[in-house]
Amino acid sequence: MHINNVSSKTSKKLVITLTILSIIYTAALILAYTHFSIDAEKSVQGFFSWASVTFDTFLKNNPEDPWIAWGVFVILPAALYLGVICTAVERYFALSALASTLNLKSVDFLSDRVKFNFNRPQYDFACGYGEINNLEISLVTTLARNKYGTYIVLNEVKLNFTVLNNKQFSLTNTPLAPLRLIYNIVDCGRKVNKFSYKFEGAGVQEDIKEKIEDYLHKGVKPVLTSVGETKFKWMSVVFFSIGAIFMGMCKDMLNDCIKDNIWFMFLPIGIFIGVSFLFDIILIVDKIKERNYRGYNG
Repeated sequence: MHINNVSSKTSKKLVITLTILSIIYTAALILAYTHFSIDAEKSVQGFFSWASVTFDTFLKNNPEDPWIAWGVFVILPAALYLGVICTAVERYFALSALASTLNLKSVDFLSDRVKFNFNRPQYDFACGYGEINNLEISLVTTLARNKYGTYIVLNEVKLNFTVLNNKQFSLTNTPLAPLRLIYNIVDCGRKVNKFSYKFEGAGVQEDIKEKIEDYLHKGVKPVLTSVGETKFKWMSVVFFSIGAIFMGMCKDMLNDCIKDNIWFMFLPIGIFIGVSFLFDIILIVDKIKERNYRGYNG
């Protein structure tokens, strides 16, 4: 397993996200131009002319809400494109600063040893798992907000090594799949003299803590934690109930749709009931995995 030293400043995550959003938004504008422009010749100049005319049309049709035109054609695309440029420049300078110092560049967890790679290759070294006195995972969390309130999210995974003559090294990573990385580190942590983990920053994220504890002490990777299982049960009940209520309220209309062979009217009901069964399948899979593990270790 290869883990790079990637902080929030040197991570590609934000650059890639903004780039994808910019591409999607640009494609949407080009698609709109292609379908709604009456010009026979589609060109770059024609696109800007179409955008200018559409912008003026938005302003004329919405004199009380000019922010619609400014937001769609000026503010949002400018924020996306400038965001890509600024984050890419910031990442470049962060990488340059990291390369100019003697920092740990990456760590390779091999089958029989751990290899530490530095920015300057002459300082690279490897040691066996038994020569690592301590391996600690620091889970750095931050607060995030949405319309439902504030919650804790995992931002970075930091590895703190104490090797040989109590030499200490640290490595930070911002993974796209944090739990998979944590599970792999726990597997490697079983081979060292001492392994531990802790939460830093905003506090403990209970869902991740429960999954780590289950894998650390039971060896099982749960699909859902106890909190997640309760949520999925309630969501399954709610979605199925909504679908059943719609079906009961629209019974006569649905009978007419069957006679007229208009099946798309069943789509909303089918979506609600289908999602409820999807939640049930996830719950069943989680229970089967847990039962198989208990039977294997029983």
